[in-house]
Amino acid sequence: MVKADTTGKYDIGIYVRESRDDNEENYDTIETQRDLLVDYAARLGLGKIQGIYMDDNVSGSAFDRAGLSKLKEDVEKGRVSLVLLKDLSRLGRNNAKTLLFLDYLEEYGVRILTFDGRYDSLNDNDTVGIETWANERYVKDISRKIRASLKFKISKGDYIGNAPFGYKKSTKEKNRLCLDEENAETVRLIYRLYRKGYGYASIARMLNERSCRAPGGGDVWSSIAVKRITGNRVYTGDTVQGVSEKISFKSKKTRRLAAEDWIITENTHEAVVSREEFSEVQRLRELRKKGMAPHKDKLHIFRDLIECGLCGSRMYARNRKDGQTYYICSKYYKYGCKACSSHFVYERQMLDVVIAEIRKLAADASVVGGLKLLADLDGMFKSNHSEKLLKLEQQLKQKLKQQEMLYTDRLEERITQNLFIKMNKQLDERISVLKGEVEIAASNLHAVIDTDTMILGILTEMENSMPTNEMVKCLVKKITVHDAGDPVIQNHEEQKHGSGMIVIDLKMQKL
Repeated sequence: MVKADTTGKYDIGIYVRESRDDNEENYDTIETQRDLLVDYAARLGLGKIQGIYMDDNVSGSAFDRAGLSKLKEDVEKGRVSLVLLKDLSRLGRNNAKTLLFLDYLEEYGVRILTFDGRYDSLNDNDTVGIETWANERYVKDISRKIRASLKFKISKGDYIGNAPFGYKKSTKEKNRLCLDEENAETVRLIYRLYRKGYGYASIARMLNERSCRAPGGGDVWSSIAVKRITGNRVYTGDTVQGVSEKISFKSKKTRRLAAEDWIITENTHEAVVSREEFSEVQRLRELRKKGMAPHKDKLHIFRDLIECGLCGSRMYARNRKDGQTYYICSKYYKYGCKACSSHFVYERQMLDVVIAEIRKLAADASVVGGLKLLADLDGMFKSNHSEKLLKLEQQLKQKLKQQEMLYTDRLEERITQNLFIKMNKQLDERISVLKGEVEIAASNLHAVIDTDTMILGILTEMENSMPTNEMVKCLVKKITVHDAGDPVIQNHEEQKHGSGMIVIDLKMQKL
């Protein structure tokens, strides 16, 4: 039973709501709605206004709204006996939930009246379902139109949302990405380090040590942030959107779509990494998902290059107590002699064989492999110089920041003049050295080095110290280790090396 006092007056609660869903239908501001209903109550002499409940920029499809919750609270306390609305769509655009809320108000004896004259709960209960259904259809239609508009923009290559790390929104073209060069260089470094075999956590630690700016303007890198960057196709110059969608216009929950349903537009912006480099990183990610985890710090020089000649399994690197590194068949290591034999070989022994083969082939005038070999080597040298340059630039930036803080300390008299002079002199000297090193590293980055010089440099490195995995990969395609009892050994006695045989497939070839 609707509650009014003996004079027919009500305790009025005015509810107003506005959202972006209503832009095509409602031109009144939320304040205009409020004033309209206040005047309406006064003109009809409906009673005293006990509260005005407002939800600004809130969708009508959801019912977890602050203003509506406050209205319910006052209804349950008996402070409201009449709710005034501009129209029923202000209450909500979810048919079922709107009807439930109307039932809820009537259970508490509250009358519902709309300014547009289309609904009064004293008279119009039989038609309210049609009205609320129409309101829901409206918001569903708006939702569909918004989705269609977004899909069209995305298909054209427009980037909707915040720019990913390494990019910024163009000031010349709306919704287009352009490079944020400092952060883009950090992305390139992440891809280089991952290809070298470093894991997400190790890369994050290295970036933090270099004080590289993190996504979102933060100072700390995490393994999750590194992982996301290595898997994001946007860095190849493609726009990938529509990866997820709302379950329905009534819900805030989203679901991830299948890869074939994503909206991909190629070559919409400048790439940070090449497609080949991105594909290589994705291949490595898949391999490591299957248990081929990267080393945290030390990358063994023949990692991903050496396999067992009998079963074809990759070979594990292991360290002896005396410090020597050796390789052993992974199937034998896991399952024992029933699966395969050990194919044991020392790393130093293998390196000597590799060096001898490279020297023999490099000295032969008929060796070719030209442009491909040059590209691999040049990429490695450029990568090393680029990393060195980035590290030096970060160190220089840090020292300049320290000098700036030193000046501030002196101006605010936190340190003495003599201490300032001493510390500033030390910083000046270090800054000067770093600037020189940055200049040299920058020139090396753009230097043209011929293939012969590169190979000679790698061979010298191999003989004088342990080379890196990246160096070896520039010259070697694959290494196969055979035990003495392997069938291939019995058929190729002349190729035996020690108790077995090592077959080296180099990237250089003979005519």
